[in-house]
Amino acid sequence: MKANRSTRWALRRGQRLARSGKLDAALVVFDAVRDSADPRLPLQHALTLARAGRWDAALEASARAVAAAPNDAVPAMFHAYLLLRLGRIAEAGPELERAARHLPANPVVCSLTAARDILSGHVAEGCRALLAGPRTENLDILAWILAVVERKMFEVAGTNTGALPPNHGGAPEPETGSAPRPGLSADACAKRGRKLIKAGRSKAATKYLARAAELRPDDADARAMLGATLFEAGEFDRAAAELAAAPQKGPLAGVAQFYRAATAYRLGRFDEALALLDTISLTGDAFFYKEWCSYVRGMTLVALGRVDEAAGCLGVFIDVEPEVVERRLTKAAELLTEVQQCSTLS
Repeated sequence: MKANRSTRWALRRGQRLARSGKLDAALVVFDAVRDSADPRLPLQHALTLARAGRWDAALEASARAVAAAPNDAVPAMFHAYLLLRLGRIAEAGPELERAARHLPANPVVCSLTAARDILSGHVAEGCRALLAGPRTENLDILAWILAVVERKMFEVAGTNTGALPPNHGGAPEPETGSAPRPGLSADACAKRGRKLIKAGRSKAATKYLARAAELRPDDADARAMLGATLFEAGEFDRAAAELAAAPQKGPLAGVAQFYRAATAYRLGRFDEALALLDTISLTGDAFFYKEWCSYVRGMTLVALGRVDEAAGCLGVFIDVEPEVVERRLTKAAELLTEVQQCSTLS
């Protein structure tokens, strides 16, 4: 009875510590009772090790959980997830099948099955399965799957897949219109440019903002706004030049630094993008772009092949912008289907 009470206490204590983010303390508690016969302990141990990024140790603990509860779908499901993250795709198959026998429509099981297909090279099919659902809402799993998909897009397409700019998803921009009238003041040009930005007409706005920056070449905010708008308009080379010339001071300095990083990412200068993101807090406040900083960092890490690191960053973004998963999976399915069709024709 004493041992049972000790085990139950350890389980509750470890879970509370893990939920509060005190992972090292939780692991000390779980390690102390790792020989317990309670099948819940090795699973909680594995979950905490995974949260701490100790994937090999987590896999060992999840194997103990599966052995302790061979007819329980949850340990098998989590064990399969760890095997997939460690690249042991073939070994994950039987665990997924075991979990599916008990939980055939479980969102995590379905999502992991799609992830296995993606890792096996059936990327478009896996993306379509995720889009059809049911799809997990677990941020750790979902962000990792999205990071895997993005990496596959880099590998298959052989090009920069591109981060979504903040004003994503709008209708195609209409014709850009005429240039600013001669004689308009810098303030008038800047005001008109801001109105065009709000209307979703970034390309037209760049003409007015460029004129405002020309009239006031020492205005840091005008330069920063022009560079950001050029990025939104897809003119990345011009954006990079303008942002590099923008003085690193003023209220928009942090925003300008974010766009420098995003532009470096879009131009394939990945190490530069990470360096800019690392120093953004020293430049100025980018509070309104905090989640987008995580997204650009995640996408940059994906481009560098650092998928596990990328997943954590993408998870921060997905938590705030969950609809990005649908958009990126749709883009991936379309792009990779097109690549497959071209390969078949050739």
